[in-house]
Amino acid sequence: MSTELLARFLLYFTQIGFACAMAGLLWHFYTIYQRHYLKSWAIAFSCFALFVGFILTGVQLAAEQAPLWLRQLNSFFNIGFCYAFAVWLLVGVHETVTAQRTSSRRVNQLLAGLALLAFISVWPVQWWSVTRDWASFLQVNLRLLLIGLSVTVSGAWLWTLNKQQLAVRIVASAMLLWGSLFLLTPLLLQLLPSETIKVSFVIKYLELFVQMVLSLGLVIWLQQDERQANQQLAAKTQYLDSHDPLTGALNRDALLLQLGPLLAGQKPCLLLMIGLDSFKVVNESVGLKQGDRILREVTRRLESSIIKPVLVARTGGDIFALVVQDCTTDRQKLFLLQHLEQLIEKPFSSEQGLIKLTASVGVAEAPLHGDDAELLLRRANIAFHHCKRHQQNCSFYQPGMEEESARLLSLEKDLLQALEQDQFIFYFQPQWNLRDGRIEAYEALVRWIHPDKGLLMPGQFLPLVEQVGLSQELDLLLLEKAVATLADWKRQGITVPLAVNMSPVNFQLDGLKKRLQQLLLRYQVSPAMLELEITENTAMNDMEKGSNYVAELQQMGIRVSIDDFGTGYSSLGYLRKMPIDKIKIDRSFVTEMATNDSDMMIIKTMVTLAHGLGKRILAEGVENQAQLEVLRALSCDAIQGYLLAKPLPEQDALALLATDNLLS
Repeated sequence: MSTELLARFLLYFTQIGFACAMAGLLWHFYTIYQRHYLKSWAIAFSCFALFVGFILTGVQLAAEQAPLWLRQLNSFFNIGFCYAFAVWLLVGVHETVTAQRTSSRRVNQLLAGLALLAFISVWPVQWWSVTRDWASFLQVNLRLLLIGLSVTVSGAWLWTLNKQQLAVRIVASAMLLWGSLFLLTPLLLQLLPSETIKVSFVIKYLELFVQMVLSLGLVIWLQQDERQANQQLAAKTQYLDSHDPLTGALNRDALLLQLGPLLAGQKPCLLLMIGLDSFKVVNESVGLKQGDRILREVTRRLESSIIKPVLVARTGGDIFALVVQDCTTDRQKLFLLQHLEQLIEKPFSSEQGLIKLTASVGVAEAPLHGDDAELLLRRANIAFHHCKRHQQNCSFYQPGMEEESARLLSLEKDLLQALEQDQFIFYFQPQWNLRDGRIEAYEALVRWIHPDKGLLMPGQFLPLVEQVGLSQELDLLLLEKAVATLADWKRQGITVPLAVNMSPVNFQLDGLKKRLQQLLLRYQVSPAMLELEITENTAMNDMEKGSNYVAELQQMGIRVSIDDFGTGYSSLGYLRKMPIDKIKIDRSFVTEMATNDSDMMIIKTMVTLAHGLGKRILAEGVENQAQLEVLRALSCDAIQGYLLAKPLPEQDALALLATDNLLS
């Protein structure tokens, strides 16, 4: 092997080594940071190593006088990988500058076009009678021109990058110089034909130098990027330590940290805990994504409010905290609360339409209610939960609220234990048909067998169940107990419908219908045996939605009745539109009916109205014979009350089925 050939081999091997090392390093960083420009550059340097490798193979094949087709195949791969290097280098620079991934389809189309050009540069030249100048142009000059333009454009493009790092400038300068060498090579070879070998060696050594500078610049750049990424990660971690990741508001710890110095200044301020009412229902109806967007909008409204809060924090799922200064007079406080109410009640847009929310607000004042951040936050939270329990719009902290919270906490523990251990039972009160004098249905009335306090009536615990937020759990438990009772009666040959009361907060939940279907299917109970009782205010809350929901329950075969009719805010339109089966007149009208003409007229109107709309009507609270006779004369369909039977344990209630007509 000649000295010239050996030197050329050593030079090419050095270039291949550098290119492979850079490809491996770039790929390593890509697997760590998943930045697509690193992947593109790793492929580019791999293609460059293959390009140089096929140059070496071409020299060896020419020296051995290999077959023409083999040399042509080598030339095709040599030119093809050269073009691939140019393409992937440009793709990497494009992804670096734009910070966007390049379409794979577009890259593949470009590579296919250049592969076709490489094919034309090799085989047609041999088949067609073209001059050596044209062959040289297609296989050498055009290739050097394209790759030179690609590398030069890449370098110029990197100069536009908004990174004033020295490493970026080094890489851009190296690419510009490298591209210039590719562009100048054909010109120098044309001007110095007698010095072709020397010119080639000088250019290759310059290429090797540029590769070394480029490699050094890329290594420095990647190290700087890694350091910058670590700094950004540390900054993000520090930010998340003090801010809510969803809304950008302060979190609870940051609120306490920043509230401390404010309180130390002894300047009066208000700490408001703002909770969105029934936000769980919003999430269930519009989805978590839309719910998150609403939470971000709430934060934006609070931060940009004219009340100019000093601090805005999100302390829970749908609970926000606001710190406001310079609000000391009653008039200022009233304006503040009214403005917050307007901010929250302004409709929120969603894909399903406009959503209107309300909020409950608990307020603690400093220094009146505490000069310590933790204490003030706890008392604002106590006021907030007091507001929730009593269904108020706003509550200011008052001494003694802690005792109420402690009592409710103990009660909540007892209720959870009661739900877990099934301490709730049913008492059954019969509903009598006035036409045949027999029992047409039972109403299931819940009792709590407390391990320490004994048998508790509904009025002793149901309001507290609602206050601690366990209404849904209790409703679902009682529904299952009612369906199981109907299944047990079915096995005994007893086919009497059972009416169950539903709390307003759970009646229209989407999961209720599915739960009912599951229970009826599991216990093999006919839907016609189950009746759900709701108050008229529950139905009137959203008449259109309530009407549709009742219709869906009726399609399932489940009957729905209106309980305590006459105590809410009903209308003739409501009765006409609501597809209910039965109306239950509230006991307050029945009590004085026999001696009060107004109550008598009201009941007469109710009966006439119900029958005119095709609905059955039942009177509650019938306690004496006079009331019974009046209701019979008014053509009331059914009655329920202590005159015939108070709520009874199951066996005593079922024993009434065997009695004769008690109304005769």
